[in-house]
Amino acid sequence: MESHYEALGLSPDADERAVRRAYRSLLKKHHPDQGGSRERFLRIQEAYEEILGERAPGERETDIGAITEGTADTQRYQPTYDPTNGDEGGDHELTVSGEYLTLTLAGLVHGVDLEALVDGPVTAATTRTVAFFRVHNTSERTLSWQGKTNTSFFGDDGFLYEGSSIVAPHATDLPRRWTGTDVDLEPDRAVDGVVIAQEIPEAVTLDQVMYTQHVPDKDSNGLADTERYLFELKPLVRERLNRIPFKRR
Repeated sequence: MESHYEALGLSPDADERAVRRAYRSLLKKHHPDQGGSRERFLRIQEAYEEILGERAPGERETDIGAITEGTADTQRYQPTYDPTNGDEGGDHELTVSGEYLTLTLAGLVHGVDLEALVDGPVTAATTRTVAFFRVHNTSERTLSWQGKTNTSFFGDDGFLYEGSSIVAPHATDLPRRWTGTDVDLEPDRAVDGVVIAQEIPEAVTLDQVMYTQHVPDKDSNGLADTERYLFELKPLVRERLNRIPFKRR
């Protein structure tokens, strides 16, 4: 009888990272929406769940390599935490406080190998600039953290570079509490968010990073307010921030 590891094309000594990679690759190949066998698809999910002891994520990849949230279970995943139990940070971080958020830029790293940062295949560009934020909702209302959509990177070439959807990983694909997904942030809760930038030319130096928080109107579908959090990147600041704020796998 085929073992769970054999179902994923792996040897029994394969580590967790290899299991996640194999699962995602086979998921794309055998998904029924792509003409694959539903029986085989379910067998791959079963093997993943039995080996790792967790429910298989349901992300689907687009043709440019982006991983979307896909399933309701993934969308409901809320990796928030009590900020009093968070890391204390250090002198290398920049913090901006506003009416709604206290936002900390914990790292801004260039040339990050995305395959080393997350589990799962990355079929487009392999290195990008990545921003790491610690986000604390200090307001009295639930806000939506949308780092990928609402973060802007300003280059010394006069161009604005936005967040990229090249990788929108499942929250467990990043170490510790870090996540690349949108998150509903309740009052006095925090989240550690990762934002991957559009491809930025090597010769470009970033002068500023800005996050825009949209605040919905409680009584309508419109906006009640918009607040912008701007980080000025002086040379020494850029140097201090050019580090990943957690241990890479």
